[in-house]
Amino acid sequence: MLEYLYYLAKWGQTFGFLTAGSPPMYVRLIALNALFLGLYAIRKAAGAQPMSAGATLFVQMGVLAANLLVLFQPEAETFIRSLTDRY
Repeated sequence: MLEYLYYLAKWGQTFGFLTAGSPPMYVRLIALNALFLGLYAIRKAAGAQPMSAGATLFVQMGVLAANLLVLFQPEAETFIRSLTDRY
C-alpha cells in the first residue's frame, strides 16, 4: 500500500490540480476550511453546549459536501446548468 503512495501515485497531476485556477484550488480549500474553523472557534468562545451526535454528523457531512463542491466545481456547475436549462 505504501509502495503505491510513494512510487506509483501521480503526484505531478495532483500538484497540478491543486495549483490550477485563479485562486488556486488549495487556497480555496484552505479558505473554506478556515471559515468552518472560525465558526467552531466562535461557538466555542461563546460557551455553547456540545452538539448532539446527530448534529455533529450533519455538520461534518456539510463540511465534506462543501469541500467536494469546491473540488468538483466545474462539474457541479455543468450539472446545475443542465437542470436549469430544461425550464
